[in-house]
Amino acid sequence: MYCLPNEKVQNSNPEKETKSHSIPDIDRDYVKKIAARAKELRIKAGYSYESFALHAGINRNSYFRFEKKSAESGENFTIALLLKITRGLNIAMTDFFQDIK
Repeated sequence: MYCLPNEKVQNSNPEKETKSHSIPDIDRDYVKKIAARAKELRIKAGYSYESFALHAGINRNSYFRFEKKSAESGENFTIALLLKITRGLNIAMTDFFQDIK
């Protein structure tokens, strides 16, 4: 079996293989900053996490997991989710990332 350099194959069941992507620490830090920025803007806009998820068309559990897990551990998320968040906040992607360094 071939794996990309940043992938680990876990074989809990030999018939079923799953891949988990490891993220470099510097990228994990950016993921945390992105989640913190989303939370900051959501609160500034006056939304609870549940009301924002509903407003942005995101499953509330998915949004909660994004805000909590990404902020705490740098857990990865999709670009599609980030697009829904920025659209829900009515902010351009460039403005969203403006203060993230």
